[in-house]
Amino acid sequence: MRLNSHVQEIILDGEKATGVRLASGEIIQTKRAVISGASIWDTLKLLPLTARSPKGLQQLHQERQTIPACPSFMHLHLGIEAADLPKDLPCHWLVVNDWEIGVEAPQNVVAVSMPSVLDPSLAPIGKHLIHAYTPATEPFELWSGLDRKSEAYQQLKQERAEVLWQGIERYIPDVRNRCEVTLIGTPLTHARFLRRDRGSYGPAIAAGQGIFPNAKTPISKLYCCGDSTFPGIGLPAVAASGEILANSLASLKQHQSILREIF
Repeated sequence: MRLNSHVQEIILDGEKATGVRLASGEIIQTKRAVISGASIWDTLKLLPLTARSPKGLQQLHQERQTIPACPSFMHLHLGIEAADLPKDLPCHWLVVNDWEIGVEAPQNVVAVSMPSVLDPSLAPIGKHLIHAYTPATEPFELWSGLDRKSEAYQQLKQERAEVLWQGIERYIPDVRNRCEVTLIGTPLTHARFLRRDRGSYGPAIAAGQGIFPNAKTPISKLYCCGDSTFPGIGLPAVAASGEILANSLASLKQHQSILREIF
């Protein structure tokens, strides 16, 4: 296990993945497989096309680079003073500003979580923490090319976070006066800290209109798991994709050994 180790490239020998090259220049060879848990777009960045690229790599790019992506998020993380707040505050609530325009419309739906209502140990004594976000409806195009240190970026952050404040104010009208910690996250935040292409939530493959690809790729010994593969996006699905791939790679003997160790 390597922490803080940026993978620069997936190394190929013809139609076969043989290892990875780290940003430090170190090469790690594989005996069994190279498995990418990154999004398919970020995985393809580790496999650049050239005029001499093998057919398997060309096929992989053709099949998956055109997969549509879900939009990104706006986030608002708060630490607030809890004095005199109602005792019956919900842990979660959802705000839909206009049912007519649909739940996928930008800035229309706000999800709010206040987990310290259920577990006070998550915040300092007498405080609450709040997370509000627009659930995968924030267009990356609004942010593309902006300098994170620029005045334009800071202004847009405040403007696009306003709907999040308003969603929280449904239950805590004076929340802005209670704030001790305020952090705003944008699609550029997603792209930077999570290394997500366009800050995307994952592939936008609608039910009945397509199917998420499985773990195999046209390149021998290269597999993918995560939200770009079956069964799809979201934590339970991503965990399942890893389990499916592990189940596929491990032998029956290894399965039995693990089960004996567990039970």
